[in-house]
Amino acid sequence: MANTVDSAKQEATDTWITTKVKADLLTEKGVPGSDIKVETSQGVVSLSSDVAVTESQKAMAVRIAKNIKGVRSVMSDGLKAE
Repeated sequence: MANTVDSAKQEATDTWITTKVKADLLTEKGVPGSDIKVETSQGVVSLSSDVAVTESQKAMAVRIAKNIKGVRSVMSDGLKAE
């Protein structure tokens, strides 16, 4: 029973993190927030995009994600750099 509660709590946290990262990316000037996909699993945020982003945009997106409470780490392998 405890595992079910913990996993439901984690899912809610992951959903909140994903939503918060997306919102922060969208409001940040200079980052193509609408082109960056965000997925979160157990506090690990994965950023990816179908369009190329600059190295500075990639770094900014990673920094924004890392600043969100509850984020353990950020994976940016899926962000295509120009």
